[in-house]
Amino acid sequence: MSFEIVRCEQTLVAGLPVRSPLRAIGQARDRALERAWHAVLKDQLGGPLASAYTDHAVEIGSYYTQTVGYRCESLDQVTEGHFVACVPAGTYAKFSSLGNFPEVVSNLWEQVREAEDTGAIDRSFVGDFELYPNAFRIDLYVSVIDSNEGGGS
Repeated sequence: MSFEIVRCEQTLVAGLPVRSPLRAIGQARDRALERAWHAVLKDQLGGPLASAYTDHAVEIGSYYTQTVGYRCESLDQVTEGHFVACVPAGTYAKFSSLGNFPEVVSNLWEQVREAEDTGAIDRSFVGDFELYPNAFRIDLYVSVIDSNEGGGS
């Protein structure tokens, strides 16, 4: 498990949302998610590929909304018909993984679980996001409680 703690500005991810109550974050197969990616990749994208995890329902398990699409700097870059997820500025644990799909995804979320289980991070669940620099790498930013700020990010 290797990660770094970073400060991120607000991040906008535009695309198509998928509410995922049936699987834990990091599980690779989800037909609705696959359909959303397929649909969004047909459109003109306003920025580099990305996805955002918002609206976590921590108290009942794995419910969250994943917006799949692209990172944008402003609403002017959003393709008509796409939803915009806003991940707030704050403190994040940045995890990276190289490899082939779906193992690259599973590896990332296993790193997050290990960091949580060992107490290395305390997730805040205000929003997480993934950036895809290339076809074999994912950078995952998981919102964490910053102990230096005395409460939350």
